[in-house]
Amino acid sequence: MLPEGCARTDSSSSVQGDGVPQDAGSGFPTVRADLLLVHPPAFFDFRQRPDIYFPYLSTSGDVPITPLYEYLPLGFRSLQHYLGVRGHDVRIVNLATVLLKFPKTDIRAFLKAVEVRLFGIDLHWMVHVQGSIEIAALLKSIHSNVPIIFGGISSTYYADELIRLGCVDMVMQGYDTHEPMAALMDVLKKHASLIGVPNLIWKDRSGQVVDNGLTHTPGAFACGVDWSKLPGEPERKSMPILEIVSTQNAGCTYNCGWCGGSRDAFRRIFKGPEAIARKPLDQILVEFDSMKHISNLNHYHFHSAGSYDEPRDRMQFLLDRVEESNFRSVSYEQFLLTPDDVLKAMVKANKRTTLSLSPQSHDVHISRLAGRGVFTAAELERWIRKALDFGITGVDIWYCVGMPEQDEQSVWETVEYSGRLLRLFKGERVVPLLCPMIPFLDPGSTFFERPQDHGYQVFYRTLEDHRLGMQRASIINRTNYQTKWLSRSDLVFVAYRAVRRLVVLKGELGLLPGSVAQSVVDKIDDALTWIRLVHEIDCIRDPIARRRELEAVGAEILARNDNVFFSGVANQAFPINREVGGRWFDELLQEPAVFLNQRAS
Repeated sequence: MLPEGCARTDSSSSVQGDGVPQDAGSGFPTVRADLLLVHPPAFFDFRQRPDIYFPYLSTSGDVPITPLYEYLPLGFRSLQHYLGVRGHDVRIVNLATVLLKFPKTDIRAFLKAVEVRLFGIDLHWMVHVQGSIEIAALLKSIHSNVPIIFGGISSTYYADELIRLGCVDMVMQGYDTHEPMAALMDVLKKHASLIGVPNLIWKDRSGQVVDNGLTHTPGAFACGVDWSKLPGEPERKSMPILEIVSTQNAGCTYNCGWCGGSRDAFRRIFKGPEAIARKPLDQILVEFDSMKHISNLNHYHFHSAGSYDEPRDRMQFLLDRVEESNFRSVSYEQFLLTPDDVLKAMVKANKRTTLSLSPQSHDVHISRLAGRGVFTAAELERWIRKALDFGITGVDIWYCVGMPEQDEQSVWETVEYSGRLLRLFKGERVVPLLCPMIPFLDPGSTFFERPQDHGYQVFYRTLEDHRLGMQRASIINRTNYQTKWLSRSDLVFVAYRAVRRLVVLKGELGLLPGSVAQSVVDKIDDALTWIRLVHEIDCIRDPIARRRELEAVGAEILARNDNVFFSGVANQAFPINREVGGRWFDELLQEPAVFLNQRAS
């Protein structure tokens, strides 16, 4: 069942109302704004759900986060800046971080203490489908007269289905929604008609859906991010995660079939003629100028997320800005093997520069089928040696489980090849990494759209399919696809065992301290045991018997979940837990002391 207040309906509270919420009276100080951007946890009620298991290593990617995927879209920050300079007060709250740092928080009371004209919820990555809808339902139950708008890649893809939900009043489609959102905020303040707001799907007073059309598809990405104000550093100063992220474009010139942001997927979802929209150089300057106001910038790592898609002149412009800054370290994602002159320019810009490549497989044939395959293993090895000799301080090489024609033997060969890299560059920071592509194959990606053509089977196709899938007890049953070569069970079990072996190799060859490697191995072993146990229970057909069996192990599941959620965050490259807080996306809305006082009361 859909959450209360969010069932499909043909009627809805008017989105043209005055936006006045109910009286706060919650014990939290009242926060007022024109727009509150809300980032949901992937699963909202994780604190009270001993019937859903979130195993260690169940987040794919290199960002130190939990399975709540508390990483929020960078567009939240650019939208806040864009609307702010146009006179609109925009605040951000990361509910995933709030719940992780202060798990006893009364979220209803917390949200009741907000007075806004509009709530904005991101459904950017599909993994947030359950949490985003639950949060929308909760907000609608508290602030019945305040409209709720969704945005992001997945929101655009599923806009027609989202708008049919009773707790969703509007969906803003598009990859660059700065101008449409500014138009919407102006209209809401004037109590005027929404009919002229581009990219907006909304409900009129009678509950009828109105689609204004996805017409705003600019060739340039409109706005940079103001980095002058960041969340405060965590209370404990041990290894804080201090990072700034910048992307120079939206979309992609490359066409990886598994990616919802690839060239074809971008055109498919956003219905624009171009596959990429570049950020104007003056907006890149705005970002770097704002960074100068960070008092301890030399403690921050700078990560460039879009530089692999930049032509030479724009890449040099970015490197010049990096050189003018005083970052502790810098990293760049790369698609091709970076040319010599660019490598040298990167080192000149910052002496602690690392690069990240993601060939997806050691096998160039599989890599090519995945959309990569632009260099061989031998070419990679020669390039790594050269990059290190030029002064690059480290190279991360990401491999993935879930690619076309990749069977179990191929995965183990990737592990063997990773061992070769570790031995070849022993004592240097060359880090092969391996992760299962779980839980979701991106809706809108080529493999999702044409699974049979590429050897895939997709289990969840609709928004509701994915929402219900996220509520399965087993991570295997939450996964929305399998391939001809690896079943859903294989995707998980083979990948976990492969990562385990890779961690052992890293311990043996000195890339990880032995105690750290053993700790990770112990966690993986426990996860493998409990994934199998929970999956067997989750596959029981009789719902009563299934519920009874889950209840019998509920305390053990909850204990393991709590350890994953509340012991800190780590990633494969740095598998040591660090405190939640201080990351650029850890927006709490209230001061930490407020939450502590609430808990004390």
